Parts: sequence; structure tokens; C-alpha cells
Amino acid sequence: MVIFAPFKAWGGIERKMLILSREFLQLDIRPRLVLTRGGQVPYPEELPAAVEVVDLQSRGKFDSLFKLRRLLRQDPPGAVLTAKDHSAKVAVLGRMLGWVPSPVFVKVTNTPSQTLRRPFKRRSARWLYRHADRVIAISEGVRDDLVEHFDVDPERIEVIYNPTVTPDIPERVKAPVDHPWFAGDGPPVIVGAGRLTPQKDFATLLEAFARVHERRAVRLVILGEGPLREALLEQARRLGVAEAVDLPGYVPDPLPYFARAGVFCLSSRYEGLGNVLIEALAAGAPAVATDCPSGPAEILQHGRIGPLVPVGDANALAGALEATLENPPGEERIREGLDRFRSDRVALRYAQVMGLVKAESTAARS
Repeated sequence: MVIFAPFKAWGGIERKMLILSREFLQLDIRPRLVLTRGGQVPYPEELPAAVEVVDLQSRGKFDSLFKLRRLLRQDPPGAVLTAKDHSAKVAVLGRMLGWVPSPVFVKVTNTPSQTLRRPFKRRSARWLYRHADRVIAISEGVRDDLVEHFDVDPERIEVIYNPTVTPDIPERVKAPVDHPWFAGDGPPVIVGAGRLTPQKDFATLLEAFARVHERRAVRLVILGEGPLREALLEQARRLGVAEAVDLPGYVPDPLPYFARAGVFCLSSRYEGLGNVLIEALAAGAPAVATDCPSGPAEILQHGRIGPLVPVGDANALAGALEATLENPPGEERIREGLDRFRSDRVALRYAQVMGLVKAESTAARS
């Protein structure tokens, strides 16, 4: 099979494709990563040597199309999985022209009605999704969005969650945390994580935190980098909680922080799934999330595993954070339902949907 995308050296999509590649190898499926438009090898130090990497060294879409045609005609794969918009358009157009001999599966990683605001981009996406052999949505919410806003036939959409829960998590959470607030018997720490952008709405998290801070000793750590760093620090100063808020920047692995959190908070305006919320639960953290499109309600089983609050509602978020700090759920409840996101099961589902293994003859590893 071929995984086709203009990958970066690191990133969320890149991490998930690395995990899938490892799991495909366990299923005796050898993936080829085909890079386009200046793409880089994702996580080169971690990528298994058995995964072949082909750099098309292409420039625009048409250059990519001609080079992909030549590559696939030499060695047609059983399936082509695209991971980003540029590669999806190239592969689907090639499929329509008869230049791509293999079925094309387009992975949709976010809620498209939220990310595609311009009319041209929406029309382009509508064309794209309709002509793929299959569209793979990473959550039920993304599937519903595709049907409602892009007129995609629901029969052409498969929901496959991201491969977020990996076998190495129990070992990763044991790693030390180089931050004084996570050592000793200090106040509990609320943890958030993600790009410091409007989508993640850390401004509302800060407002909620300030209200909790008025009533009890508590601290807030937001992991990640982004353009709103200074605005968030200024907001913390304005709210009078700067001494109890820290933005340490990007950390290579947030799981040890999650494992030591009093509560993890996802405050986003929208998501495709909310991988960081799954990671926090897998690390054993109690969690609170906004009921944003798409994913948190599915992950938290509509409030059964952790509270869901309206997007942008600082009062509701403060109440949920305080209630969870005072009465956190047990470990069994926190980890409930995480099997859906196990990397081996997710990879098997991909292989079944793409016709690379028979659904009735292969079982997930236990």
C-alpha cells in the first residue's frame, strides 16, 4: 500500500501515520511513504527501516500527478491512503483520469465545515470527497459534518478513530517531569495542551481557571507553542493569576505531565477527534472538555467518563473543573472505552476497509 502526503518531519498527522506504519508491518502489510511537494520523512529516527520512502521531488499538483502516475504504474499498490489536502486532490484526480490504478482512500482529520470557510475551498472539498473511493473520517462527528455540509453519501464514509493508544504508553508515563509544580505535595495542576491558537480557546480556559483559583489553591500549565503566547500571558496578568499559570512551550512527550495532572482540560472551539484528550485519559488523568465539534462527546461517552461543557462558557468550565478536582473518577472509569483507540485495532480496521485483509479472517491482537 501507499501512504501519500506532503509530510513534515513532525506533527500530529505525521505521528499517526508513523504509528499506522508500524502496525501495518505487524499485519504483514508493507507501507510505502510517497512524499510530494517538498515533503519530509516523518520522525526519521523512529520510522522502521522496513518502511520504504519515495520522494517524488515534485513542485505543484500537476507535477505531483505525473510523477505519481509513473511511480504507481511501475508498481501498483493495493490501496492509496492520502493524509492531507494536496495529496488527496492529486490522487483523486489521477484516479478519475485512470492514471492511478489503485483505490484512493481520503483521510479527513478535522471538522471540514470549521476549517474550510472560503466558498472555493468548500466547492473543491465537495468535489474531492465525492470522487474518492472511500472517505475515512476520524470521528462520527466528522462523518456527520461531511454528510450535512458537503453532501457526501454516508455509504461512502468509514469512521476509523486515530491510533492513539499505543503499547508504549505505560512506560512513557513513568518518565520524569522537569517542572517544579509536578513534584512534591503542592496544589493540584490543571493541564491543557495544544497549539496556542484561537481553535484551542485557551483564553476561556484562563477565565475558568481564574474563577477556580479564587476559591481554592490550584495551578495551570498549558503545554504548546503558538502565536497567542503573549496574549495569553497578558490575560493571565490581567486576571491576577500570572503566578499560578505557566506556559512552558512545546514538550516532546506530554504524557508524563498528563499522568501527574489533577485534571486535564480540552477547551477547544472545534476538533476532528481530540487526540490529546485520548492521550490524557490513557495516561490516567481525569478530564473535562468542551462539547465541541467533533470528538470529545464520543471520547467521553457523552459525559459518562468526564464532564462536557458548552464551547466558550467559562462559568460552566470552571464548575466542571472544580467538581472534577474535588471528586475525580476512579482509574477504571477514566480508562473506559479506550480500546476503540488502540493502535493495533485501528490499523486492522484500516486494512479491512482498504481490502488489504479479509474482515472475517483476521482478529485484532489482544
